[in-house]
Amino acid sequence: MANRILAFLYKLDALRSRRGPYRFLIRRWGKVTDVNLAARVLETQCFERQIEPVALPVDSLRSLLVLAPHQDDEAIGAGGTLLLAQRAGVKRDVLFVTNGCSKGATSYAATPDEVVRIRDSEAEDVCTELGAGLLRLGIANSRPRPGLADLDRLAEILDTLDPQVVLVPWLLDGPARHRMVHHLLWLTNQRCGLRNFEVWGYQVHNSLIPNGLVDITAVADAKRALIERYRSQIKHVRRYDHIAMGMSAANARFLPDYKADPVARYVEAFFTLPLHEHLKLIESFYFRDWNQTYRGVRNVIDGMHTLHKAVVGTA
Repeated sequence: MANRILAFLYKLDALRSRRGPYRFLIRRWGKVTDVNLAARVLETQCFERQIEPVALPVDSLRSLLVLAPHQDDEAIGAGGTLLLAQRAGVKRDVLFVTNGCSKGATSYAATPDEVVRIRDSEAEDVCTELGAGLLRLGIANSRPRPGLADLDRLAEILDTLDPQVVLVPWLLDGPARHRMVHHLLWLTNQRCGLRNFEVWGYQVHNSLIPNGLVDITAVADAKRALIERYRSQIKHVRRYDHIAMGMSAANARFLPDYKADPVARYVEAFFTLPLHEHLKLIESFYFRDWNQTYRGVRNVIDGMHTLHKAVVGTA
C-alpha cells in the first residue's frame, strides 16, 4: 500500500514538472517517508482495525507523569488533561527531557544559555499553576548526547513515582527529539526493566490514531492560558496556543454524541497502549532505518546510535 502511494506521488510529480505548477505540491516527493512508518503501525496487531475512541478516566487515576521533550509540549498536548487531573486531585508530575536550548542566538535571547534560563522559568511557572512536580533530565537539546546516567535517572524517576499513566508525544509525532523520548524509554526498559503502566501518546504536531479521548471543554480557556505562559515560544517561534486549540476543536469530531451540539467542544486525543505493547511498537519499526525514523537529523541519530550500542551491543 505504501509503495503504491509513493509510486502515485512520483508519477504526479513527473506530470507537474512537464505541465507546470499544480495546487498540490510537495517540494521533494522522495522525502515523504513517514507513510512507511504509519503503514507499519497500522499493520501491527496491537490494536483492532476498527478503532472506536473511548473516554479516558482522568478523574479516577491515582497518578500520572508527563514526559515532555521540550518546555511547552506538556501544555500543548496534554494541558487540558493535566488541568482536569488537578481538579480531581490526581498526583501529577512533569519531566522535561531536554533543556530546550537553541543553537546560536535567537530573537528573544542573546545566548543559548539564556534560552535555557527563560524556558526553565516558563516551565516552572506552568508547573506551579498546575500544582505539578517538575523534574528535569537536562539532555542538551541542540546536540543530544544522552548517556547511561540519563537512562538510570529516568528509571529512578519512574520507580519512585510509580505512575499509573505516562504521557508522551505520540509515537509518530514529527520532531526527531520527540521520537528520541520513545527510544529512551525503550532503552531504559532494556537496561533496568520497568514496571508496567499505561502509555498515553499525546498530540503536539501530527494527527494521530486516536483510541482515547479526554473532553477538555470545561478547561479549554485555562489550557489556552497555560500555553500562553510560554511567552518566548508564542511570541517568537509559533502560535502554539492557536494551533493547539485548533487541534482540540478538530478532535471534537471523535465524540460519539457530537452532532449539532450547541456547545463548541474541545478534546485531547490520545493513542493509548499498555507499556509492553508500546515497547513492541517501538522495537518493530523504530530501528529498521534510523535515518527515516529520525528524519535525517544527524545530531540526534549520532547520539542515540552511541547510546543504543552501549545498552544493546549493536545498533
